[in-house]
Amino acid sequence: MAATTIGIIFFLIMMVMVFLGIPVFISMLTASLFGFLVLNGGNPAMMVTQFTTGVYSLGANYNYAVLPLFSLVGALVGETGVAEGAFNCFESWLKRTKGGLLYTVVAANAVFGACSGSSIAGNIVFGKLSLPELRKRGYDEKLSLGCIAASGALSTLIPPSMGILMFCIIAPSPIQVAGKSVAISVGTALSGGIVPGIITAIALCITVRIVGAVRKGALPPKSNEAINWKDRFAGLRYLIPIIILFGLIIGGTMMGWFTATVGGAVGAVAVVVYALIKRLPVKKIWACVVESAIMEAGIFPIIIGGQLFSRFVSQSTLAGYLSKLIASVNAPAFVIFLLVMVLYMFCGCVMDMMSIIIITVPVVFPILCNLGYSPYAIIISLCFMMEIAGLTPPIGMNVFATSNALRVSPSKVFSGVLPFFVCEVAMVILISLLPGIVTWLPSLLG
Repeated sequence: MAATTIGIIFFLIMMVMVFLGIPVFISMLTASLFGFLVLNGGNPAMMVTQFTTGVYSLGANYNYAVLPLFSLVGALVGETGVAEGAFNCFESWLKRTKGGLLYTVVAANAVFGACSGSSIAGNIVFGKLSLPELRKRGYDEKLSLGCIAASGALSTLIPPSMGILMFCIIAPSPIQVAGKSVAISVGTALSGGIVPGIITAIALCITVRIVGAVRKGALPPKSNEAINWKDRFAGLRYLIPIIILFGLIIGGTMMGWFTATVGGAVGAVAVVVYALIKRLPVKKIWACVVESAIMEAGIFPIIIGGQLFSRFVSQSTLAGYLSKLIASVNAPAFVIFLLVMVLYMFCGCVMDMMSIIIITVPVVFPILCNLGYSPYAIIISLCFMMEIAGLTPPIGMNVFATSNALRVSPSKVFSGVLPFFVCEVAMVILISLLPGIVTWLPSLLG
């Protein structure tokens, strides 16, 4: 049996196991185990090597330490009141504008993304902060819930993004782009999400205004409350911790002072010091540390399984075969990109972002790069697409996180999120058509 055929068979077996509800890491490990065995004609030598020294080398790679470090940063930022301060700051500036409270949700999520890197954290924090006030002021509930759920996706674009970090760790590097070898830089990828994140935040605010104009009564009249300029400027102090933290982590990484992993450590130490200054109980700080460790314990088996499966795919020449097959299709590169978007949308309906990245990136990323797409535009657009898929049924992780946190029906959130879903899909397409949106800032910063 041809190696490519074996690769296809075990890839399908792995996907069937995932859709049957078997844990992702078990599905990938099982497919890899038997795949290596069959690939080598029943000789277990390669299988034993990959499942011993291969697993050890992956476990000894300190680059993976960046994940729990950034998770710790996000958890502590949520506990120290930074999110609430950012929300209050933007509310004081925007509350007199029609739709201002929803604009506040969007802006606060964008700023909070510069600390948390987690969309679900943003959904929960700002949902709890804003929904009571949105109801009190007469905002349409479906529109409000949709805006809250969709705004969390900004954390995938605004660095430090867990999705972008994982993508860069898993993606093959260097990668061939139009015949040239390009090394993937984590700092460049993270900084590449800033401009798309800002543009998407503006687009979400425009969507709020459009829906408010089309759906009469969805937005209450603008407030006539007197402007207190002193309070407005005083509220800006709540953004100082976020700016400092962002500058430490992203600034240092982009300037080449340290790697992303060291940046995560610097950020974690800084936010622990800030938590102590804010007199956060040591018990809560320890709880955040434990939460981050538990998160890593849940992700790392998936990373191990995914990397072993990626090695099997490489050995079976499946990635090269698919690249040649797609290249032989008489279709424009953009059509192929749209097909990949549909694939990611489908996967995002039933899997979390980390699982999708680990399963698909080793195959999909080289194919799109060979078609001439900017690797950084691919990283940003596909990570964003996976996040957007979290707004779609039947799984819709972001929707269910929002509904559980706010004690509302998921159907209400799904019905309200549609216009924002369309807006964000349009942004993914825009990024793919105009990769300069991603590459402009990293190029400017050298």
